[in-house]
Amino acid sequence: MNKTITLTIILLMSLIMNSCAIDTFKRRNKRDKIFSLYEKGKNEDDDAALIQAGKEYQEIINEKIHAQDRLAAVYRTLAERSLAQAQYVYSAKYFTEALKILPNSPYLRYGLGISYMNLTESADTEKQKDEFFERALNNLRFSFDKDNANPNYNAALASLLGIHKDQYEEASKYIENALRINGSNTDYLFVGARIYYSLGDFERSIELYRNIVNSETSTSKEKQTAEANMRTLSAR
Repeated sequence: MNKTITLTIILLMSLIMNSCAIDTFKRRNKRDKIFSLYEKGKNEDDDAALIQAGKEYQEIINEKIHAQDRLAAVYRTLAERSLAQAQYVYSAKYFTEALKILPNSPYLRYGLGISYMNLTESADTEKQKDEFFERALNNLRFSFDKDNANPNYNAALASLLGIHKDQYEEASKYIENALRINGSNTDYLFVGARIYYSLGDFERSIELYRNIVNSETSTSKEKQTAEANMRTLSAR
């Protein structure tokens, strides 16, 4: 039985290796043919050969671009999944890989910024915490500069600057932008309420908590938390 399994594995490996060898040969043969067309066109003033060589090279480039796009999508999916599972080291890793292919994507930079923002909470040293904060800030600012009307980018900067760095005045500007665009988002409302509490603006904080309580999209747990915070603030 074991001998049969071993022989089967060997046969499969042989088939895979042969398939890879054939693919490699085909690609090399195609490149050689295109180069021959190029040489013919250049040396014999054959425009038709040069045009055909150009078309063939363009096909290779298009295939590569398509593969790069798919690879970026793979890394993006892995990054989003890691982020949802609070595996921030891995989400930062995969967002970084995707950005090697699409370096100007504001969404990918936003995801990387969120990853580093969460990593600040588990940093081993103050130096590492500062490094993670700077990386988060740089990436989130990049996203904001690309699309300052995106409420997620505004809210992320508000959270980073306010909750993680105690820069409440600046943070309040970003959270107000986010709430102006989407005033019913519960996450934005919680961030805003915390920022205004820290600024000593208890009335505004209570107002935002009240919006959470009155919102149809808030969960029961979110409403209970908001109500408890309102009672605490009202008793001050």
